[in-house]
Amino acid sequence: MTKLATPPSPVDHALIRADFARFAAARSLQRPSDLILIQPALVPEKFFDVTTARNGGYYNFPPAGLLYLAAAARAADPEIGIRLIDINHQLLKAAHSDGFDYGLWRDLVREAIGACAHPHVAVSYMFGTTKPCFVEVIELIRSEFPQVPILSGGVQATFDYQEILQSGLCDIVSRHEGERQLMNYLAALAGDADAVPEGMAFADGGRIVELGRPSGDNPVNWDILPFYDAINVEEYHRYGGLGAFSRYVGADKPYATVLATRGCRARCTFCTVRNFNGFGLRQRTVQDVIDEVKHLVTHHGIRYIDWLDDDLLWDRERTLALFKGLAEQVPRLEWTASNGVIAVAIDDEIMQAMVASGLRAFKIGVESGNDAMLKTIKKPTTKPKLRERARLFAKYPEVFVSTNFIIGFPDETFGQMMDSYDLAVELASDWASFYICQPLKGTEMFSAFQSLGDARTKEERYDKTINPGRSAERGEFGYRFAADRERLRTGWEVFDIPHQAVPDLEQQKEIWFSFNLVANFLDNPNFRPGGNVAKLARWIEAIHDGYPYDASMAAALAHAYWLLGDQVRHAHHRADFLRLTETSPYWQTRVAQFPELLSLAHVDDAPAWFAGSPPLALTRPLAFARPGQVPA
Repeated sequence: MTKLATPPSPVDHALIRADFARFAAARSLQRPSDLILIQPALVPEKFFDVTTARNGGYYNFPPAGLLYLAAAARAADPEIGIRLIDINHQLLKAAHSDGFDYGLWRDLVREAIGACAHPHVAVSYMFGTTKPCFVEVIELIRSEFPQVPILSGGVQATFDYQEILQSGLCDIVSRHEGERQLMNYLAALAGDADAVPEGMAFADGGRIVELGRPSGDNPVNWDILPFYDAINVEEYHRYGGLGAFSRYVGADKPYATVLATRGCRARCTFCTVRNFNGFGLRQRTVQDVIDEVKHLVTHHGIRYIDWLDDDLLWDRERTLALFKGLAEQVPRLEWTASNGVIAVAIDDEIMQAMVASGLRAFKIGVESGNDAMLKTIKKPTTKPKLRERARLFAKYPEVFVSTNFIIGFPDETFGQMMDSYDLAVELASDWASFYICQPLKGTEMFSAFQSLGDARTKEERYDKTINPGRSAERGEFGYRFAADRERLRTGWEVFDIPHQAVPDLEQQKEIWFSFNLVANFLDNPNFRPGGNVAKLARWIEAIHDGYPYDASMAAALAHAYWLLGDQVRHAHHRADFLRLTETSPYWQTRVAQFPELLSLAHVDDAPAWFAGSPPLALTRPLAFARPGQVPA
């Protein structure tokens, strides 16, 4: 048994030990024979679409957090049995077979618990959108195995721990990073008198007992390599993706995720990282990170990784050492950074090192194009610096660059949103992703949304999402046009909203749609002369897998392959556009709002359902327009 040294703090450790001993006695806790770590599904059954799953359109991230917890548990008790159940992965895998039954996850949980003598179960709760799936897992265990202790942790669990405990969902919750807390929990149950499960919390009658504050120096170097075997990481790419980037790099390439640094230098008011990971950054040693990548490549056939870091480029010298080391020791590796990097940290030398080590694509968190809003949200960047970086990125046309923007900050005016749209157009990245700001518990911005009476601060649900399309129900964004909203601007009318107006959430959804459609499909810089059409086509193919019913993507692909001279693919996607619009009142409405979609898809004769006239002459000089279509 490993003796655990807890760093000194002003907390009364004797009181924490006494509180925990009382809790353990009341719950009749004993040293577990096994620890079962569960990752719930990401998509509830009512939203789960088998076609999207079979296209690889859903997220299928290896459960990195569970791997770290498994390593911590094994360090605390080398004799403990460890079982990992990634329900999300198992559902996506099963969806590729005939006779798919979403409820199969229940048998996986039953079998794992039933096979153990005295198990403890830990269920991850990372995001509010997964609450229905999290609750379902807990309720199954509670109803069929009431004697089994249930632990939880993760980002959402940290900020919802009181609700979780008061509702009786879990016995004990780990707040913030959980490895040290889990180690001390297990050590205390094994009889280590010095172990202090500091940071955990439990319910005692009608009150919540907090076992001190979570330690701020949670270790970052853990031996997670043995547990990659337990999850069969090499098969994850077959049944889903790491967002669109993994499909863009190649759906046939086995992937994994790697975390090199915890924390972030930024203090963005809309982000939970600072509140969850604490202030400052903690970095693994460069060689430890490279050794993990080498293990994945050598023992699991991994060819591509995505960084989980929130601030991958924090230390310039370390950054150069990491990328140069990867280039030397893991040649032919490909990598992306879908979690985003801070643009101001990139200079010529770092960009060269990133490309040499296998960079294929990354995201930049711009968030806003309005100077006042950038200060309000505490984003560590400026527009002049972003313009400089855009010129640098343009030197590497083989790298896909996506910029992220957020609309709908508290009290944000439409004029401020238009500043973001205008900056997106000016930066001319390969893609400009617009999101709707969400009130996330644990962020400085959450209280601002609460003061405005925003209904999203009152509940967690799957369709509370930063991207209205992410809650897609048959690709129609789960959205029904509000017939009673006479003043709701849609289509091109969105751009005529008074700049001083503060759009409500329903109007924000329409702004989101129009900004995304025009900036990325109708006016994408890669459709212009000199643009990289092949790169754009590869990207839209990748995102179309996640939105198979999206007619705008089919239209854009039809035009891309027309430009590339690929008549077979052009005809396929043109036909797909016609099929999707023929059967979807939603997309018929969108085409009526944006008839340019017909020209984008090269449909010269208006379909029977189209009430307007075919747009043979465009009124706006858009990037996709064919010669002769745009008035001089």
